[in-house]
Amino acid sequence: MKIEKELRERMKKDSGYLITAYPNLYKKVIAQMIKPFKKVKIDKIMSPEMKGMLFGPTIAYKLELPFISIIKKGRIPKRYVLSRSFKDYTKKIKTIEIPKITVKKGDKILLVDDVFESGKSGKAIIEMIEKLGGKVNGISVVYNKLNEKYRSEEHTSELQSHSFISYAVFCLKKKK
Repeated sequence: MKIEKELRERMKKDSGYLITAYPNLYKKVIAQMIKPFKKVKIDKIMSPEMKGMLFGPTIAYKLELPFISIIKKGRIPKRYVLSRSFKDYTKKIKTIEIPKITVKKGDKILLVDDVFESGKSGKAIIEMIEKLGGKVNGISVVYNKLNEKYRSEEHTSELQSHSFISYAVFCLKKKK
């Protein structure tokens, strides 16, 4: 069975977030998330907590690269982190933080997450990485919902300004 079909079925049965409970599917997803980046220069893997953490550490392990968690506000003293706030797809204000010492000038980052809803968290993360001197060379997500019909043009264009990025995404469009 094709991986896209398996993921669609998981979405119907359990919202798609129990991929790790199915070892064969999880292995396939990880392999697909890594595949486009085998020849891309990557120094570090970064994922936002919580659900991005289901994929980022495994990908880092497979690629033998360091893993860095992008954390929710307030877990590390302010003087040690760079913070960014944004409105997520639910219109709630969210704040994420990256420990300053984890990204060095010239670091090439692969950003890994489970889903992109509006692209706003991805854009905030890219801005923080760039401010710390790093560069996002790739984004790998399992579910890309940026192009779904109900998204506004503002949302779907959030990441288009970063055209240097290679993507590995599974676009699962809702059937009408």
